Amino acid sequence: MKINYERRWSQIQEKIGKNDAFISALPGNTRYLANSESPPGSPPGSTMNYVVIPQSGEPIAITSSLEEHRCRHESSVEEIRCWTSYPEIKSDGKSALDVLKATLSDIRAKKVLADSKISLGRSFNISLDSSLNDLRSIKMPEEVERIKKAVKQSDLGQAFAHSLVESGEGLSEKEVRAEIDYYMARQGIQENSFSTIVASGPNAAHSHHSNTDRKLKVGDPVICDFGVFWDGYCSDITRTYFVGGKPSDEWREIYQIVMQANEKSTEALVESSTGHLVDKAGRDFISKKGFGANFVHGTGHGFGLEIHEYPSITYKSKVKIKNSMAVTIEPGIYIPGKGGIRIEDDVLPKGDKPIVLTKAKKELY
Repeated sequence: MKINYERRWSQIQEKIGKNDAFISALPGNTRYLANSESPPGSPPGSTMNYVVIPQSGEPIAITSSLEEHRCRHESSVEEIRCWTSYPEIKSDGKSALDVLKATLSDIRAKKVLADSKISLGRSFNISLDSSLNDLRSIKMPEEVERIKKAVKQSDLGQAFAHSLVESGEGLSEKEVRAEIDYYMARQGIQENSFSTIVASGPNAAHSHHSNTDRKLKVGDPVICDFGVFWDGYCSDITRTYFVGGKPSDEWREIYQIVMQANEKSTEALVESSTGHLVDKAGRDFISKKGFGANFVHGTGHGFGLEIHEYPSITYKSKVKIKNSMAVTIEPGIYIPGKGGIRIEDDVLPKGDKPIVLTKAKKELY
C-alpha cells in the first residue's frame, strides 16, 4: 500500500489558513512529508533540512550537497533545492537558512507557520504550529501496515531473546544484546529503533539501562527492551525473562501485578478516553498492591516514524484517545538493589476494543 503524500500536503494546506506557507524543520516531520520509508539513521535524523508547503502549489525540500543524491532518490517531493559551502558544487545557496529565505521570497511567503523556532529575520512573520503532531498521531492504513511489519520482526527478536536469556547463565548483558541485535539484523531490518536494552538482576531496577559486563545468574529477572525500523516505521517492545526459567515466588507475584496492570491500561485505551485515565488504570492497580512508589515512569507513548511521538500516556496527560493512535503500554515495577519487571506492548485504539499488535509471549511459565 503506497503512502499518500498528496493527502498529507493537502491536510497541511488546509491548516495554513491566511498564512502563506508552512515550514517543517523537525526530522520526523520532514520524513512524514517527503520520505517516510527511509530509515532515520543513527543518531536519528533526516536527509532534509526543511520541507516548505506553500498555501497552494507543490512542496519544496531543502537539503545539503552531502544528502542531495540520496534525497532525490528517496523523496516524494520533486523540487529539491541544495545548499553547500563548497564553491565547485552547484547549489542554491551557501547554507540551509539562506536557501530557505530565498525559497520563501520566491513563493512570496511573508506570513508563515513552522513546527519549530527558526530565525528568519524581520522580513518574515513566523508563528509556531504543532498541527503536524495531531496528523501524525493518527496512523493511516498504509502506516499501520508498515508498523505491523516492524512489530513482527521485534516479536521474532523477543522469541529469540526469551530462549537466549533462559539458557544464558554466564553471558554478559553486552553479549546478550549483541546476539539479539545480530539476530534481528539477519532478518533484514533497516536498523534498530533505539539501542537494545538488556538489564539483568539488580540492573533491572533501572527503568532505562546502559548494558554492562554483568553476567546473568540463575533466577535473575532480565528486562529486554528493543525495537526495529521496517519500511521507515518502528516498533517498541519489552519483555522480562528469568535466567533458568524459574522465577522466585516473590518475582512471580510482582510479574503478575505488572501483567495485570498492562492489561488494565490496555483495556482503558478506548476512543474518547484520556491519556490520564489510561495511565491511571494500571497505576492504581500497582498502587493498591503496594508498589506505587516503584512505578517510576509514564504508562506509554506514541510511536511511528520516531520511537517517541505524540501522544504521551502519563499521569498528567489530557490527550483524548482517538482510533488508530499507535501507542505503547508499558507499566513496570522497579525495586532498587533487587531488580525489576516491565511488560510493554504496541497497541492501536479501535472503539472500545484496542488491538494489541505485539504477539511475543508474556505469560509466565
